[in-house]
Amino acid sequence: MILIIGLLEIGTVYNREKLVEKLKVTEPYNNLVREELNIIQGALELCTKMVEDVMMLMENCFMIKSDTILDFNTMLEIMESGYTCIPIYEENRSNMTDILYTKDLAFINPDDCTPLKTITKFYSHPIHAIFHDTKLNTMLEEFKKGKFHLAIVQKVNSEGECNSFCEVLRLVTLEDVIEEIIKLEILYESDQFIGNSNQNWVGNQKKKQDFSAFKDPRH
Repeated sequence: MILIIGLLEIGTVYNREKLVEKLKVTEPYNNLVREELNIIQGALELCTKMVEDVMMLMENCFMIKSDTILDFNTMLEIMESGYTCIPIYEENRSNMTDILYTKDLAFINPDDCTPLKTITKFYSHPIHAIFHDTKLNTMLEEFKKGKFHLAIVQKVNSEGECNSFCEVLRLVTLEDVIEEIIKLEILYESDQFIGNSNQNWVGNQKKKQDFSAFKDPRH
């Protein structure tokens, strides 16, 4: 931080845009300083960028249909996905109705073939929606409240002769916002990184674990 401060003229006051320009033309001396500069730049740009700049492709998001039965194969698919927060949809993937947390399945026996709707109705985790032009700093503040870490991104569609309606675009998570701040991908032990560039985000592919040892040999 001392180096960064020294690179800027002492006694000069910069607005946010000017400071970002200064950071962009500053040549860091090592990787540590470069990472610090990226984080500072990401934080400064947070109030100028919108959710639509970081939202993920919906077709690459792991989801489960609401009429699914929680048998062994479904539970296996959920565990292999590696996700802890899973959107639930009806009919089509843009019609998301609930959120399933994998911890909700702690007392579920796959042999009982429990309907997913029974679980989502009991825990009742609503899915939140925000507009595509929401600023990232506002989105971060909402996530920080801890009520949800995943949201539907929507916009008002006024095209055509029909009445205006809210069109679902994509999804955004707390992780997407944090990655935009630090300018780095957040990878986990089970992740195989493919690539991410704002709207070209294609997701982190999980290394699949073999849970077949838990399967009832009678089935």
